[in-house]
This record gives sequence, structure tokens and C-alpha cells, in this order.
Amino acid sequence: MFKRNAWFTGITNVFLLIPVGQSLKTAITVRIVDLVVDWTMASTRYRGTSLLQRLRILFLAVVLGLAGCNLFDNDNNDNNEPPLETGLQTISSGGAEREYFLQLPSDSDDGNSIQASALGDDTRKPLLFAYHRYTGSYQYWVGANRPSDLVDVVGDEAIFIAPKGLEDAADKRTWGGQADVDFFFDILAEFDRRGLQYNPNRIFVAGHSIGSEFTHQLGCNHGDVIRAIVIVAGGLLKNDCVGSAAVMMFHGSNDPLTSDNSAAASRQYWVLYNGWDVDAFVPAYEGLCDDYSFPDQPDNVPYPVLWCEHDQGHQWPSFASETAWDLLRGLPEMEPTPAAPPGGGAERATPPVDANLTFQINVPAEINRPLTSEIFLRPLSFIDNPTCSAPDIVLGAASVEDLLIAGEVSEPITVPITYALSGVPEFPSDDWALIITIYVEGGGGTSGISIPGVDYDLAVPVSLVAENTDIVMSDVLDITPVVNVCPF
Repeated sequence: MFKRNAWFTGITNVFLLIPVGQSLKTAITVRIVDLVVDWTMASTRYRGTSLLQRLRILFLAVVLGLAGCNLFDNDNNDNNEPPLETGLQTISSGGAEREYFLQLPSDSDDGNSIQASALGDDTRKPLLFAYHRYTGSYQYWVGANRPSDLVDVVGDEAIFIAPKGLEDAADKRTWGGQADVDFFFDILAEFDRRGLQYNPNRIFVAGHSIGSEFTHQLGCNHGDVIRAIVIVAGGLLKNDCVGSAAVMMFHGSNDPLTSDNSAAASRQYWVLYNGWDVDAFVPAYEGLCDDYSFPDQPDNVPYPVLWCEHDQGHQWPSFASETAWDLLRGLPEMEPTPAAPPGGGAERATPPVDANLTFQINVPAEINRPLTSEIFLRPLSFIDNPTCSAPDIVLGAASVEDLLIAGEVSEPITVPITYALSGVPEFPSDDWALIITIYVEGGGGTSGISIPGVDYDLAVPVSLVAENTDIVMSDVLDITPVVNVCPF
């Protein structure tokens, strides 16, 4: 009896490794279970066995049946749709048809790695989402003339996903709204529904420019899903993060679009949020980066923060792909958690409010519904000579949806401001241009990029006296449509 039972178990286990279709494999597995049950309970060959022995064989049959269903169906791919393949994919998300490019490893079969499917999460391939820059598309990552070699460096070591952004009011593709967050999760749901095998503990996200700001947003708001983020030329716009994610940031010291202050503030936030010290770091990757997570286990820190400064401007730097993938592939296996890393968290990382800014706005009659505001500081010369550049200092943001009414002068609006939001080392006492941008319905508020002719702004001089001194604008301020000063 033992020999036949062992022979049967071995044959069934071999069957589970055969790369046949999901539905067919499940059906055959169920039939195997039926045969084993009949054989165990009814065959005359087992009339001399004990009840315990029969129950053991019955238990084996149930386990094999469950294994056959779960290991290969991955959410019971019973919708009779074909398996996912490498190429451009289209799904419905938020009532719109959204596109993403899917690059499957060449060692996969019908969208599944055989070994990964059979052996569990630790051998399934990770997911790597890559978000393009403003005006770009998935071709930025996978096109013939792609400026980034990330997909080439990753090769067959991950499932590569390059989503395509929605067009804004200026007909430029961008990222940042709730629709894009939903799109991210809809892609994951599509993978599960279609039976694509991947490691849910190793979901990585990378982005460039506006794509990196959205990557910041995903890593901040959904650190309970995302294992790590890679940032190139972008700043963090939020400070109420949850979960735990490893972070690697690339910043160009000569980047005209992402200011040093904004990038430094993002670095400071993540270093503190992940439980590290902003004054403690060591060189990494042959001096290309600073590693803020060295005090514990240099090669196995679950949530490291690395800062890689370069002189290649706003571009995807030449060493970014190799360096980033080396970090991502070496991260230890960690289950997603809603908790912040030990010793860190949003409360520790968020700088305190320094003062308040109070102002009134003369709202144009023809404006779309105002939604949010952002307050910046730029050099005083910006008022007469605006340039295409990132704000020098970000002071704060606030909702104005119920405060600004078309054709009316608003009541006084008070917004808390924090100079440390932009990582400035000391209080910037001087004369500045105060910029207030009003993002409206149909504008760029969800992405942090104002849309010329749609969103509104103003620029007025302001003198900063002391860090904790409130700023009160005595005159009613006029806002006008944003003027396009950028070449894109």
C-alpha cells in the first residue's frame, strides 16, 4: 500500500509542474481527487486497512486538489480569457480606457514562471512599475529610442509594467490624480484576475519627473502595498505617509525643474520617516550615493534610504538603472505592513508649522471651480521675468473649494506655512516673490503642474522678517490665468 501511495503522490506532484493551461489543469486535478477518494473508500484493495489510514489518504487527496487549484489559478482564472502576454494592454479603469505596456520575463509560460508558480512567493518574480515624465508615454521605457535603459537592466528578473498617463487640459500626459491611483490598483486586480503569477511582497515603483512625484505619492499613501520606490528628479508633495517602503532618490544638482530645496526636503522626510538620522550616512555604490541606513545591517536593512546626487540635470542619469535595480533585487523579503518602520513615522518626519499666511483674492467671474491652492517663494526677479523652474521654497497648501466664489472677493483665507517643507537650512529672511497658485477643476491640481490658461496664479513681493511671524497681505490680490513659460 505504501509503495502505491508514494507512487501516486509522486505522479501527482509531477503533474502539478506541467505547464498546461490553468483551467485544464484545475479540471484534471479535481478528477484526480475524485479518483483517489473512490479508490480509498471503495476499492477492495483497502478493505484490510484501518480507518486512520484511509483518512490519511483522503486528506492527501484534498491537499493535492487545493494545491492544483490555488498554485496555478491565482484567483481562479475562470473567465476563459487568454493569459496575459508581452505587449500593449488596455483595461477599463475609472470609466476610461487606460493603456499600459507589459514586459513579461522570457522564461515565463502563458504569463507564468513554472518554478515560481510551484514554489511560492519567494521565487515568483517581482513587479516593477515605471511612470514616465510629463508629456511622455510608455515608449519612454520600452520604445526603440528610449532614454532610460531600466527595462534592459532588469531583463528577466522582474515583470515590467509601463503605464500611460492621462492627458491634462493642455493635452499633455501627466500623473497624480485619484484616477491614476485607481489605475495602479486596477492593473494589480487585472493581474490577479488573469492568473499572472508575481510576488506580492516585492512590488516596486519607479518614476521620472512628474512620474517620480506620482511615485512619491504611491509610496507615501500605499506603503502597505509597495515594497520600494525609486525617484528621479521629483519631490514629495505630501507628508501624511503610511506603511513601510525602501526609498532611493536621484537628484541633479543642476536640475532646472526640481529645486535643491525641494529634493532635500523629500530626502529629509524619508530619512526621518524610515527611522534614520539626517546627519548619519556613509558612501554607497562606489560613492555615487549616500546611504542613511548604515547603522544597523548594511546589507540587509529592510527599509533603507539612499540619496544619489549627480550633475546630469533633469534627465534619467546614466548610472540610475544599474544602481536602482541592484538595490531593489537585494532587498530582503518583507510582507507589506501599514505600520511605519521602527523608530520612524509621519509624526517624526513632518516639520512643525512656523507661521500663518493670510490673504484675500479677487476671484474672476470666468474661473472654473477652484479646488486647491499652493504657496511658494521665488526670487524677487521672478515677478518681472518668470522662468521655467521649480519653486525655490514651498510654504504650504490648502483647499479653497468653499472659499473662492467666482466673481466675488473672498473672505480672508489663512494657510499654515512651514519653511522646512523645502528643506531650507535656515530661515530665508529676505525679499521674495510670493506665488499663490489656484488649481481649478480641469486644471493640474492633481499632478502639481499648473495648466496654462486654465489654472490661475499671482506673484507679489513679500518681506520675510522672522520665522514665527505671521504674514498678512493687506491688499486684495488679483489672480490671472497661468502663463506658459516652459518649452513643453
